Amino acid sequence: MANKSNLSGCFNILNRNNFAWYVDKYAIPASLHPVLPEKDTPIYPFVPGKIGVYTRLFDYCNYRLPLKKFLIEVLLFHEVHLSQMNPFGLAKVCHFELACRGLGSDPDLDVFRAFYKLNRSGSWYTFEVRKKNACCYTWITTNLKDWKDRFFLIDDRCVPTNPTRIYMQL
Repeated sequence: MANKSNLSGCFNILNRNNFAWYVDKYAIPASLHPVLPEKDTPIYPFVPGKIGVYTRLFDYCNYRLPLKKFLIEVLLFHEVHLSQMNPFGLAKVCHFELACRGLGSDPDLDVFRAFYKLNRSGSWYTFEVRKKNACCYTWITTNLKDWKDRFFLIDDRCVPTNPTRIYMQL
């Protein structure tokens, strides 16, 4: 069973047609060399020069590649790797950034931390609303079935840090 400390248990089931659809639909840059791993290939350990990217990052969390600077700042501050994050937590980062931009301001890590805190969601990480603050949205999806077994690989240069460094700290 896969968990944040055993990502070698996350095996890919994405097929070639689904992979091609994601690359086309979400305009994944060819310069990042997206590659469909062999069936039953685990997401970790990373292939040298590559990182695994869950497909739910795109269709649920609304992210695009290359990743936004604010998301990278949040992950680096909390010393969590992208592949250890639950999509619900990543969606909260995206919602916060969109709210800031909608108000005509740049997202700020300190302000984000005033509203959210890093927490475990089972064996994964997520962000939850701090108890003292009211939530600025009213509906949150609570179930994303089968998100851990649909991923592909891209060049690790889209995340400006060494992803294995974070794993060494676990």
